[in-house]
Amino acid sequence: MQSKIEEVDYKDRMLSFIKRYKANGRSITVNFRKLVSKLPQTERFTHLVHPYPAKLLPHIPYFFINNSYFTKKGNRVLDPFCGSGTVLLEALLSGRHAYGADANPLARLITSVKVSHLDEKKLKKNLEKILNESEQCRDATIPEIRNGDYWFSESNLRKLATLKRVIEKIRDEQVRNFFTLSLSNVARKVSFADPRISVPVRINPLRFKKGTDRSLRLVKRMSELEDADVFGKFRQISQDNIRRASRLALEYKDVDCEVIASDARYLTRSLFSSERMPKNSVDLILTSPPYAGAQKYIRASSMNLGMIDQGSSERLRELESQNIGRESFRNSEGVCFETGVAKADRIIKELLDEGKVVRAKIVSTYLREMREAIEESVRVLKSGGYFVMIVGNNKVAGREFETQDYLSNYLRSAGLTLELKMIDDIKSFGLMTKRNKTADIISREWILVFRKR
Repeated sequence: MQSKIEEVDYKDRMLSFIKRYKANGRSITVNFRKLVSKLPQTERFTHLVHPYPAKLLPHIPYFFINNSYFTKKGNRVLDPFCGSGTVLLEALLSGRHAYGADANPLARLITSVKVSHLDEKKLKKNLEKILNESEQCRDATIPEIRNGDYWFSESNLRKLATLKRVIEKIRDEQVRNFFTLSLSNVARKVSFADPRISVPVRINPLRFKKGTDRSLRLVKRMSELEDADVFGKFRQISQDNIRRASRLALEYKDVDCEVIASDARYLTRSLFSSERMPKNSVDLILTSPPYAGAQKYIRASSMNLGMIDQGSSERLRELESQNIGRESFRNSEGVCFETGVAKADRIIKELLDEGKVVRAKIVSTYLREMREAIEESVRVLKSGGYFVMIVGNNKVAGREFETQDYLSNYLRSAGLTLELKMIDDIKSFGLMTKRNKTADIISREWILVFRKR
């Protein structure tokens, strides 16, 4: 059983960082893994219920949330780009109310399951029922997955469809979501996609010389995937997630914790509601926003989205169009290349002068949409509240694109004051996504601490 971690208030450490920063104006280098060394390096409650690209290191939100400099128990925390819910889970465990937004339906599902209060006995009972009924199910429809026959064998698709059909009959929404997420995890594992790469790439034995050990291993792997033990994998993944959920249930706090919006530019009271989140209602905003084309979240999730009825080509295009940082645009979609940030506008003009219109469109659209999202977040932040942003720079057409500097400009324009700038070198490869020949890996993160006046 996972032991309870003794709570520590990091206020004094925070005051020390701010004092040093104000003394010389230089960024403070911090290793959050060492700073919050008591957190496990691998598994903690439900953080690992489902893989997701570019996950935020839990140590970072733990440090800021368990810190009376920013919040106290019962306060409200918002992550407008919540991804797989790392901030929400850490806020829940600390006794803070937590709210999230994300454009990706898979991210919203992962987050919702991750912070749900689930009954272990009910989950175990439903798992056995799903497996038993799957043996008798004959009316399953193959889910709509883009290029499904390329990514899956016919045998595996039928098994996945059978499990999906039985899970859909579960009346309890939280339980149904729990097993749908486990099935989504299984789908990627029994696909022909290379497990080392977040954006799907089919396993290719021809990458290596024919007859070599590496080539033979991949040939064997492809053969095994033709008729994988889908039901056995579903049982194992479900059991692992039941164990995680039962651990969380022992530490569950009586606080609100939910995904409330699908667009960071329009924060609502609840998911799919038209009523906006009230002004000045949040004590702390803690988020790691997307980069300009640095991570293809929808493409990386395409197979999983098919398991939750979001995988048609038309739906994937729609979801892609809703993502900030996207690389594809409709032909009819106009664009203004001015961002209001002089340094960024100079780079965009250089790109246009060189005929690199698409790259200019990607970064200018990204910055303008991020400005909208920042202004919306500032709207709901209380006066005196803090906005903590974890963000890194990347490259565009070989040029340094100082994302953290450009977004800082928007935060200042929105009436916030920079109190602290920290740097943490990234040790995980989750954010190291090289998009194209002129891009670069993201190898460090800036942690920007702003306060609303």
